Amino acid sequence: MTAPAAARPVLTGSVVPARRPTGEPGSFLIHELLGRGATATVFRGTDLANQRPVAVKVAEGPDGRHARRIHEEARILSGLDHPAVVAFAGEGRVPDGSPWAGRPFLVEEFVFGGNLAERIHAGPGDPGEVAGWAAAALSGLGHVHARGLVHQDIKPANILLSSLRRSPVRIADFGIAAPAGTVLEPGMSSGTVHYMSPQQANGGPADPATDVYALGLVLLECLTAARAFPGTYVESLVARTLRGPAIPQGLGPRWVSLLAAMTAMEAADRPSAEEASAAAAAMVQRPVPPLRDYAAGLFAGGWRATPPASRRRPLSPVA
Repeated sequence: MTAPAAARPVLTGSVVPARRPTGEPGSFLIHELLGRGATATVFRGTDLANQRPVAVKVAEGPDGRHARRIHEEARILSGLDHPAVVAFAGEGRVPDGSPWAGRPFLVEEFVFGGNLAERIHAGPGDPGEVAGWAAAALSGLGHVHARGLVHQDIKPANILLSSLRRSPVRIADFGIAAPAGTVLEPGMSSGTVHYMSPQQANGGPADPATDVYALGLVLLECLTAARAFPGTYVESLVARTLRGPAIPQGLGPRWVSLLAAMTAMEAADRPSAEEASAAAAAMVQRPVPPLRDYAAGLFAGGWRATPPASRRRPLSPVA
């Protein structure tokens, strides 16, 4: 996400009303612009009721495709509740009197700590620390998948780093999330090309296995500071339909086994997010920040994948 030109109208200093997840009204003060993506502009803000920092994501227009995506993202976030998923705080429309009047926006927690894309630029990550990120992010994906949804755009920039004890990461940007099984129109694709699964690259239906694959590539990049499939759009897209990523043996047998499973060419050969989370948790070299009760089981007992009830094949332990 890049900052827009200074000449464009911004909302800095404005107070915008929004409906909280409880249905109660709320007010949010807009501060500086954080950046702009293809469909929305993001500002830092403050919840005036409790002075908590928030991020305010404003659609690029009052109606049309961008506005629908903001509404859909707000609806999806409002149904999620997990320490590793960015928390929803409200939604509304920019009031009259602003150049952006009528534009829908959503409000979510502001996460301090940057994102994995920024962290990767600093060099290869510590395997134990990356394992902690992996265990938490995969637990969050498991929560998303259990609700019948697929994120579809897992990439380093969409994994936020947090210093809060409840989870070291947050999954963000559900702008193109969709129910599992959703089929795109012919010739369309979703996601970011460098992290698409082979099935996603070929326009296949939304599948939780695509998120597992994408996060596998993200984790590999965290450990090596290099993209698994570099090159142009076409080069990167074609490469993952022909082969799996090169995984350095120097990462150790457990990392190699987990990453190979997560990035298997066939979707049926990949573990579920919950199974992969348990495997990653076994590699954490320090205590994992506690998640809520429903996630606690994923961090107990190490590499203890349960037989999947679906077509997914379970991981095998590696000494």
